[in-house]
Amino acid sequence: MNMVQKRHDVDGYFSLKRILMLSLAIVLAYYAMFTIVHYFSRFSFFNSNTIEERIHKEQERRQMLEAIRFDTIQGHTEGSLVSRQRIGESKDDINKGGKGYKRPRLWAQLMLNIPITFILVFLVLLYNRRIMSIGFKRLRDEVVVNVLGSAVITIAISTAGTFIQIFVWPDFPGLPHSIYRFLRLGWTNDLTLTSVAMVTGYLFRSLNKEKMVAVENEVLRAENIRTRYEALKTQLDPHFLFNSMNTLQSLITVDPERAEEFVQQLSTVLRYTLQKHEVVTLAEELRCTADYCRMLKIRYGDNLLFDHHIDHEKFDECLVLPLSIQGLVENAIKHNVVSARQPLTVHISTDENAHLIVSNKIQPKITEEEGSGIGLANLAERYRLQWDKTVEIRDDGNEFIVILPLVEN
Repeated sequence: MNMVQKRHDVDGYFSLKRILMLSLAIVLAYYAMFTIVHYFSRFSFFNSNTIEERIHKEQERRQMLEAIRFDTIQGHTEGSLVSRQRIGESKDDINKGGKGYKRPRLWAQLMLNIPITFILVFLVLLYNRRIMSIGFKRLRDEVVVNVLGSAVITIAISTAGTFIQIFVWPDFPGLPHSIYRFLRLGWTNDLTLTSVAMVTGYLFRSLNKEKMVAVENEVLRAENIRTRYEALKTQLDPHFLFNSMNTLQSLITVDPERAEEFVQQLSTVLRYTLQKHEVVTLAEELRCTADYCRMLKIRYGDNLLFDHHIDHEKFDECLVLPLSIQGLVENAIKHNVVSARQPLTVHISTDENAHLIVSNKIQPKITEEEGSGIGLANLAERYRLQWDKTVEIRDDGNEFIVILPLVEN
């Protein structure tokens, strides 16, 4: 797959609109969790009280150690007083702003942090889409480049966001003594968000691959069914034409006028068989079958009879396969004796369960003709491929019955 096709595929399942919506969803979910933690727990990812307490404790510990060390070295009260004075000065520095300092409200922090976080997640997802569209030979190389690039973007945006907060709230407790702590905390949280964004990007690609594989499999399955179906249809036309030519040949020498009428009926049937419809209504198929029956009557006369009991009002618009009834009539004549002593009657009817029934009394020939055409197996396979329907065949030794399902249009 070339790079242009790869980029087109990525744009298909990871479009700019989808990235925008996904970035918004990740950020809102993240800050919803942050807000819940803020109100229902003492611990928070951005709990400034925790930072302030840690800074105070660390500074006080260092100052006390310094005071003790100074007292030990000097051994004088004056030195102790100086140390205590320094401790007081350091505490004043720590509590910059004094009792008058007012922490920023939660909504103010969210108003500043949400846009920054959204930009971060959006840029990371955009970078992910770009990397996935390149088409690396090895997945490992792609992941390495993706992780490193996303980390650089995250650290840059996170650092900028931290300094923006320092600019907006310069009197925040602990500043400027522990800027690195603020940066490290921001990097940790933002890298976590980046990981979520990257995993989401690869999840989208994985789901898209599964979908594409499923679609390709379905297309291959449909093409396979289509190929098999067309192969079955090509078996039908030559068989029908071969039998018709044999009949015409025998009529030309015996009765030219009936042969001419036969040709006219044959042209009508052939015109129907050359249509490219995969399915037809029962009414259309019965018209073709009637033309075919008239062809057979020209040859067999009163030795061949057709008995119709069709509920036209109810089933004429139902669907059947082309030449299915004609094939069954042909099959009945092929395998049974048709003579003045043993006339053959083919019954064609419908039942209340939306079935077409073609039946005839079994009158086996002494010498059975070899079959090479569509056959019942072919017809059953065509129904299975087209509608996943079953053609029922019954043979009790006295009567041969084939039941075709009528499909509602």
